[in-house]
Order: sequence, then structure tokens, then C-alpha cells
Amino acid sequence: MSGLLRGFGMFLLPLCGWLAGDAVQARTTLHLAALQRTIELLQRIRQEIQYRRADLQSLYRQLCREGLLAQTPGGTLQQLPAPEQLSAAERTCFTECFCGIGRAEAAQECERLSYYTARFEDYLQQARRTAQRQAGLPHRLGLAGGMMLALLFL
Repeated sequence: MSGLLRGFGMFLLPLCGWLAGDAVQARTTLHLAALQRTIELLQRIRQEIQYRRADLQSLYRQLCREGLLAQTPGGTLQQLPAPEQLSAAERTCFTECFCGIGRAEAAQECERLSYYTARFEDYLQQARRTAQRQAGLPHRLGLAGGMMLALLFL
């Protein structure tokens, strides 16, 4: 019975390593999705300002109704929190962008939003390149780490 449990434990260590690698891969996927959603949000806000000249408070309420933003009582676009999945530099850029919304004329605001959209597109391209370089690596490293632990306990 002890041998069976030990064998089962040896099987579980590499499996746990694989799952840890899976968690890293999932975090990468969430990061890419957060960057993509940020770009789409910036493009949408730019379009609303450029074509409809929407005031920011009604635009915020509209985006909340559509489910693009989480509604908070008394919330505004300027107070929008950066997604947790973004890196520290990306969160800083997000905060800079949204804190400054509404301080310029529509044409200047659109230029500003285009600038930040381009920055987030660069972040997305860098993140995609990194994800491609590391494709499968978290799983392999997790599996290898689990197997090393299994060998250590042999």
C-alpha cells in the first residue's frame, strides 16, 4: 500500500508542475486580452468624442450600460482603474491616459487618444512576441520541475 501511495505521489508532482505552467500560460492570455480590451476602449472613446462629441459623463454611463466598463457610484472615465492584468508600466500609462481625459478640445483629445492607442498597440505587440517566444515553455518547465521533485523524493 505504501508503494502505491508513493507511486501516486510521484505521478502527482509532475502533474502539479504542469498545472503550475498552465497557470502561467493563463496569466499571459489574460494579459493579452486586457491589452486588447484597453485598445478597443480607447478606440471607442475616441470615436464617440470625434463623431458624436459625447460628453464624458454620459459616455461613461453608456459604456457601463453596454457592459464595457464596471459601473461604480460616482465613477468617471478619469477615475477608471487600470486592469490588474496589465504590467506596472502599462498601468501607469493607462492611468496617465484616463486621468487626462476631458482636459482638451475634441480634436486634441482625439489626437491624445490616438497616441495612447498606439502605445497600447506597441505593448500588445511586445507581449505577443514574448508569448510566442515562450510558447509551451511554462508547461515544460513546470513538468520538468515536478519531475525533478519526484526524482528527489525517490
